[in-house]
Amino acid sequence: MNDFPQPHDSSYRFLLSSKKLFVELLRSFVKKEWVLHVEEAQVEEINHSFVLADFRRKEADLVYKVRLNGRDLIFYVLLELQSKVDYEMPYRLLLYQTEIWRFVLRNREVADTTAPYSLPAIVPIVLYNGSRPWSAKRRFRELLANEESFGPELLDFEYVLLDVERYAEEELLDLSNTIGSVFLLDQTADRELLLTRLRKLMETIRGMPEDMKEHFIHWLANMIALQLPPDSKEVERLIEEMKEKGVTVMGLGKNLEAIKLKGIEEGMEEGMERGIEQGTMLGKESVAINLIGMGLSDSAIALATGFSEQKIEQLRNQIH
Repeated sequence: MNDFPQPHDSSYRFLLSSKKLFVELLRSFVKKEWVLHVEEAQVEEINHSFVLADFRRKEADLVYKVRLNGRDLIFYVLLELQSKVDYEMPYRLLLYQTEIWRFVLRNREVADTTAPYSLPAIVPIVLYNGSRPWSAKRRFRELLANEESFGPELLDFEYVLLDVERYAEEELLDLSNTIGSVFLLDQTADRELLLTRLRKLMETIRGMPEDMKEHFIHWLANMIALQLPPDSKEVERLIEEMKEKGVTVMGLGKNLEAIKLKGIEEGMEEGMERGIEQGTMLGKESVAINLIGMGLSDSAIALATGFSEQKIEQLRNQIH
């Protein structure tokens, strides 16, 4: 039995919990010479949750320890999977780094605190998939007032930013690997563009090692299922179907169409239920607004609700 997470869990966290995919992420997007020396066999996940009292929400993150040149190197990966840019990011990352060093010092084998000791280097990485360009400061010292008046005496570090939306389609296609395929498909929620990009990726998908393909299929099914209600069992069906039949553009197209129709049906049911409580007109308006959000034409919405196209145009103007 697979120990895959449920659909509501972080799909990116699931993907990058694969050491192979984590190394692939580094080699694909972190353009530093030392990345070439990171080997999967030397990667170890630190299974510890670093929770800060200063932040109420639970972070989605990963911490990896890598043996590099005989020394430990730690990667802290913060998954910033939201639409808003966090302008306190350098400060948050500073707190996480100090918590990691505190954890390392508590668990080190050398008990003598007077003996020479080097803390492991930490490389902070932020993976962001919001639609707005990332505009927060990348360097810590740039958060400090009057920092330009000082030299190296100020605390400073710069985090690695992986902004999914900013990578060009050609660059991601050229990678011909799992993480590039994930980034490319994550850039769009449009059904037709998704299918177009999937066609371009078919050769890459067919060439993926089986373990990577399994991770990719699970991620893809979860992404599609985000359009369904949280308690839907559709994601399990999608995963099993893609495992059995493989990923095909035609098959995915049918699944997307079925999900779209399911959403229309559930939207109408939800709207009508509200209409019983709040009045028939309000229920029909709720249905119409749901259908507008799904991208249906005015004529199709008119047929489903009985409204005139003029009324639908008024509703469309209200929500835009």
